[in-house]
Amino acid sequence: MCLYQLNDDRAQPANLPLEVEDQPSLPAVTPPTYADGIPTLSTVTQSAIRQLGYANDSNGTMGIICCIAGPPNLQSDSGLRHSLSADQYRRIVRELPSWRHIELLVHAFFTNVSWHYDIVDEAIFLNQLRQWKSLPYNQLKEIPNGLTVDLWSFPALLFQILAQSLLFQPLDHDDSLNDLKYAPDMKLSDRAAEFSDAGLRLASLVEKSKLTLTTIQAGLLRASFEKNTGKVVEAWHSIGTAIRNGQELGLHLETSANTLSPRHQNLPDHSLGCRVWLMLHLWDAHMAVVLGRPMVTKLDPSHIPLPGSWNDSPIEQELPRPRDVILCGFHTAYKYLQDIHGLEKKANGFLLVEQLHESILANIANLPAWATPWGSRSNQSAWLSTALEIMFTNVHFVLFALHRPFVSLSSSSRSKAYYFATQILESQARLFDRTEPLQHRSFELVFATFDATILIAAMHIRFPDEFVDQYPAAKRNLEWALDRLKLLKPANDLASSAFDVVQQLYQRMLAGISTARSLSSECQGTEAGIFAGSGSEIFLSTWDAILQPFDTTIPGHAFNEPICDSNFGFSSVDQAEPLGERDHSPLGLLDYQT
Repeated sequence: MCLYQLNDDRAQPANLPLEVEDQPSLPAVTPPTYADGIPTLSTVTQSAIRQLGYANDSNGTMGIICCIAGPPNLQSDSGLRHSLSADQYRRIVRELPSWRHIELLVHAFFTNVSWHYDIVDEAIFLNQLRQWKSLPYNQLKEIPNGLTVDLWSFPALLFQILAQSLLFQPLDHDDSLNDLKYAPDMKLSDRAAEFSDAGLRLASLVEKSKLTLTTIQAGLLRASFEKNTGKVVEAWHSIGTAIRNGQELGLHLETSANTLSPRHQNLPDHSLGCRVWLMLHLWDAHMAVVLGRPMVTKLDPSHIPLPGSWNDSPIEQELPRPRDVILCGFHTAYKYLQDIHGLEKKANGFLLVEQLHESILANIANLPAWATPWGSRSNQSAWLSTALEIMFTNVHFVLFALHRPFVSLSSSSRSKAYYFATQILESQARLFDRTEPLQHRSFELVFATFDATILIAAMHIRFPDEFVDQYPAAKRNLEWALDRLKLLKPANDLASSAFDVVQQLYQRMLAGISTARSLSSECQGTEAGIFAGSGSEIFLSTWDAILQPFDTTIPGHAFNEPICDSNFGFSSVDQAEPLGERDHSPLGLLDYQT
């Protein structure tokens, strides 16, 4: 039996979660050492305790073991399940292209793609790339043996970066990239899919107990690739896997543990792990609100720092970075997505709508000068102008999503949802004009347009008298949206599906507008039952047929439930209760001038 002298000046174990740091804890003692190379307790037990499923950040049994034996050190373990996996690993790595192509595509990735998410630090990645390139042939024959876990996971990330880069190549791309094709009718996007699949296969070989941040980055980029190529359901599952892997790695605790005091809110940077977890949370929240999927993450906005150049200053600020745009959008509106999800099911949901609405408008009014909607774009770099327009679209979408669940219950919410849908379409039009053809594969040009056009058309079908003055502009906006989607169709699988749905619904709006107007007098006083009467039968009878082309890409439930379900998730008792409504005046604050 080993006895240890307690020390009153003991320090808190660094690996314990933040929430237990203020509680009494076991003393941190020096792990016992042994002579003649006999392994320490940490070395002996680390494999066994991980096999039992304990998390590294556990404050239970694992926390006690770490206090006594020190944290597990798994860096020397290859992380492979068995020798067969090592053979598979080597075969997959051999699918990497030549170094000439790798360097070309990596440069293109950090120029054209990385700013979208800012989850891959260029300096760190290039350092890993140099390490990988310097591996001698004799070691390459034995990989992954002898590699650190981080370097072991590196090719999985490299494959995903190559895939993203190939997917967004300009029409006048470097001719040498054609050498990657091995069939006459092959496209660069086909090769991109093969690279992404290879990265997924390689990442699947590592045990869950041996995950690294590199693995999580690869998983998020895989989800992005799937979503940009029309595999939205698969992307949602990939994000779910990446989130669980991030939790296994403790990224959710890392975000919490880096809470910043008010005087440190403008630190120029925060850890890469926090950036990755923030992006996983935003993907989770956005897909939950857009697709009607469950949401599994929760993030305290006070744990997320403000962008480095948020506050105005007479001193010239540094140029905004991609993370500044992301953080700006988060603190303006994105942070409320987790509150909006499922809001219609809460007892006081409708009352919270106005509070959130006013909070977002106040945040918009306090945007930094470089991010204001009315700011000049003439001197901005191409990526910043595009990124800010995407941010404007997404900020409008948050406001749109806030009011959408209540359009059958409140004329105020109908008016506001309609207004923000119009703002979304105008922002999407500007985004399309500023977007180079190489970005036409992005889902950013489709989802917001689709949601906005669906709601605008539905409002004109069911409430024509309320929006009669807006009808000419709505007709024009829907036609422009169809024109954009048609131009995107050759490069964007999502645009092809969305075009078919919007076109049919647009025709339905044109054909039924006069009928809907004649029926509106019969439907007065039945605001909650928005699809009562013969007009409802006409609309519902065609809705399934309209959505059918989109079923294989996006679950129809997410889009048709808010339009077809007269209850909008509320019971008849809830609908019968009187709701306080406020007159909605135009929000000139959001009228962007370009």
